[in-house]
Amino acid sequence: MKSEKISILYIEDNEGDIRLLKDLLHNARDGKYEITTTVTLKGGLAQLADNQFDVVLTDLKLPDSDGVNTITRIQEQEPSIPIVVISAQDCEEIALQVVQRGAQDYLVKGQGDGLLISRSIEYSIERKRNEQGLSYLANYDGLTGLANRLLFRERLDRALIRADRNKTLVALLVIDLDRFKNINDTLGHDAGDQLLIKVAGRLEQCTREGDTIARLGGDEFTIIMEDVKAFEDAVKIVDKVLNGMKNSFDLLSREIYVSPSVGISMYPLDDTDAGNLLKNADSAMYSAKESGRNCYRFYTVDMNKKLLLNLNMEAKLRRAIERQEFVLNYQPKFDIHTQELLGAEALIRWHCPDDNVISPAVFIPLAEETGLIGVITDWVIKEACRQNSEWQQQGYAPIRMAINISPRQFAQENISRRIFNQIICADLAPKYVELEITEGALMDDVEKSNQILKELKGRGIHISIDDFGTGYSSLSYLKKFHIDTLKIDQSFVRDIMEDADDAAIVSAVIAMAKSLRLNVIAEGVETPDQLNYLAAKGCNEAQGYLLGKPVTAKEFTKFFDSKVVSPTIKLAHSA
Repeated sequence: MKSEKISILYIEDNEGDIRLLKDLLHNARDGKYEITTTVTLKGGLAQLADNQFDVVLTDLKLPDSDGVNTITRIQEQEPSIPIVVISAQDCEEIALQVVQRGAQDYLVKGQGDGLLISRSIEYSIERKRNEQGLSYLANYDGLTGLANRLLFRERLDRALIRADRNKTLVALLVIDLDRFKNINDTLGHDAGDQLLIKVAGRLEQCTREGDTIARLGGDEFTIIMEDVKAFEDAVKIVDKVLNGMKNSFDLLSREIYVSPSVGISMYPLDDTDAGNLLKNADSAMYSAKESGRNCYRFYTVDMNKKLLLNLNMEAKLRRAIERQEFVLNYQPKFDIHTQELLGAEALIRWHCPDDNVISPAVFIPLAEETGLIGVITDWVIKEACRQNSEWQQQGYAPIRMAINISPRQFAQENISRRIFNQIICADLAPKYVELEITEGALMDDVEKSNQILKELKGRGIHISIDDFGTGYSSLSYLKKFHIDTLKIDQSFVRDIMEDADDAAIVSAVIAMAKSLRLNVIAEGVETPDQLNYLAAKGCNEAQGYLLGKPVTAKEFTKFFDSKVVSPTIKLAHSA
């Protein structure tokens, strides 16, 4: 024990016993103890309410309390205080009951000297501290200091009981950080941990006194709101959470932005079981993510049905990776003026035995969400490069293979080296590979993105910004990025002959690309009029159903054989 004084509250109604204890402790360790006495339990509880003590010494037989109930009442008011019982009863059964109720020691009057009592006091204080430390480790998250899953569940169960008694509602909020894995992948797990700590601090600023905030694991947090009268009470807190996350977080001298997706379930409206209530809030959170993230959703019955479908689809997706159920189709790209075949875009298809062909629009977002996209993209790169190399070995003219890179894949460490190694292993020159990357992926971390692009370009790989115009479209950054091509999204191409705004956007993108000395390709070309309009405006390349649908590798060879677009399609030439 440290040398500072120990403050003792002694609850004893026998004046002789009080004087004896003081004398024994004075003789054992003079000046070590400050002793406050009271003759009743009521008086002792009042002292505990008004003052700080290190330990309570108490008799069990008091004017207003008798037996082990004395221990219970002290602990109810001050659960962290260590308790030593000094009783005239020399009974092992009572001593065992006292310790089981939470006292640290049991001494019998007249059977010990001052040193024994002193050691008991100091050991009891130390033992209580150790118990509290173990309790903290068992109930609180070691990183953020918030309640952990165990304590969260205990408090949720208690909250539901109190809600029944008080005829009130409980709102359960599940909060998940959007794209948190990207931060871990790009800045490292230490930075991710620091972000979680800062997020926990902001959540504490947004909640009410009495609300429980817990971290269930990873980047998932929960808030238990008690004494809720209406849905609006929960909305107020969620709005504070969303607004509280808008400002950037300072991590490693970088400004990092992270948004939350929040799901809310209400007791007893959505369910009366704590486990189901959490599951429902989780379903609502996933609905918020699907709705664009950085928002909240209240639980509805249909959400669990959709979540179950997603879980089944995820299981099928994992099996598909193991069983190699994916294939690649290839869509041709042509020079819009010479009609020459320039390249192909590799497009993944899933041939599921149960559901025939599953659209990428269905499984790619799920792969992104579950983290499976990395494995799938690695396979696409390897297979597309292998196929392009094989075509060249068969004597066909070299073309450039376009491969889509997901935002999550792009953010991974050493991505440029990994892609380069896959290309080389396929015995393919890097100049015959073009990576299509979305604007959003580049803008998540501009400095990091530009460094990756520089490395890829330095290795001879071509870079295209996919779906241009649908994302950030930040021209100030566009001129700084190391890129080769802008790809006009099909949503603009589709209506260029009927919608003046779309036509103006397409014309502006082509003109801007030319001024920046960038290649420009339009996707989704379906009519000769669209093709001729694009050619007249100076677009360099085109792809779409008019020119060629995605086909198997074997079927694609017909485009090599013909070398040009079908002669029935008349291509205009730029002025």
